[in-house]
Amino acid sequence: MTVAIESPLITNAAQTFPEGLYVHLPFCAAICTYCDFASETYAAARAQRYLKSLENELRVRVAELGLTEKYAPRTVFLGGGTPSALNVAELTTFFDLLKRYVDLSRVDEFTIEANPGSTDAQKLEFLLNQGVKRISFGVQSFQPHLLKLLGRVHGADQGREAVTLARAAGYDNVSVDLMHGLPTQSLDDLRRDLDEAVALGTDHISAYGLIYEDGTPLKSAVQRGVIEPLTPDVEGEHYRTVMETLDKAGLPQYEISNYARPGRESLHNLIYWRNEAYLGVGVSAASFVGFLRSTNQYEMDRYMADSEKNGHATASSETLDSAARAREALVLELRLRRGVDAADFLKRWDLDLIAQPPLAKYLREGLMEQLPNGRYRISRQGMPVADGILSEFV
Repeated sequence: MTVAIESPLITNAAQTFPEGLYVHLPFCAAICTYCDFASETYAAARAQRYLKSLENELRVRVAELGLTEKYAPRTVFLGGGTPSALNVAELTTFFDLLKRYVDLSRVDEFTIEANPGSTDAQKLEFLLNQGVKRISFGVQSFQPHLLKLLGRVHGADQGREAVTLARAAGYDNVSVDLMHGLPTQSLDDLRRDLDEAVALGTDHISAYGLIYEDGTPLKSAVQRGVIEPLTPDVEGEHYRTVMETLDKAGLPQYEISNYARPGRESLHNLIYWRNEAYLGVGVSAASFVGFLRSTNQYEMDRYMADSEKNGHATASSETLDSAARAREALVLELRLRRGVDAADFLKRWDLDLIAQPPLAKYLREGLMEQLPNGRYRISRQGMPVADGILSEFV
């Protein structure tokens, strides 16, 4: 049952009920050198306590939706961390608690993130039987020297085998994460990674440029002069190579970092990019419900203590007014290659895209373009610097 949450802030708002559910499962076999997500090395006792805390929060957050039936989202996404780091017994506990509060019968897309090193036939079969039909493997690269650089615990062969195992188990929607712009990564390395992912019959590829996050071993290595980052020009060449290679392979770009065969775009992530409502539970998880944006505690012990106390583990929250919501929606929708229909956007958000000064500037420079159907979008020339373009529309 879907219930719209009324808000006086925006009278002609898009959907405010969270059709997407995100669950953060933070455990990993090891922490990668580039990762600043809320994650920690797997330990059985910690996993058991976390699952109890997660149920506490889920019970309270679902109750706040004011439903007369179970919460029935359209998409579910299990992210991390590495959700597949949990064993089958722990995953059984997780799905039991999930089903106590969530009706999965309406789910159009159920995704789990998985590490090739913690995926086997038994686990894949179990997940499929629970309704998980889409799996996203954090492969990152098929090149051994790059996997070592990133601190990945799986080998190149395991990346290939994971996709093959998923196909054999019955998954017909398989996504692979790859990274580009890595130190020591050549264009040939990148092309080999892209070609291998395509050859495996992958339905969706998320290709992320490396960001040197504060507090990570990789950022520390750069600061000490142990690792030399690629130049911006070379990083841009990597990005263009990804776009061109995957487009030719039948996986056109549909968002800044995402490529898919037609009909295989991530429905859950499209909820974010369309600025629709979603519910997030777990450590560091974000939610956007009834125009209230909130983020949970990032630190595990703080999250579990807060959730155990009252079912809430919110670290920060804000209610967006109509102007802030409109600008946020514009920036998110401009990430999509379909672009933005200015007339439709004005009707939905009361914000005139055509009147925004950055638009005219970037049209002149060729970094944005108007499509034959009238929609505006960032051009292929502008995609490597898309973050800088979008920042001017905020």
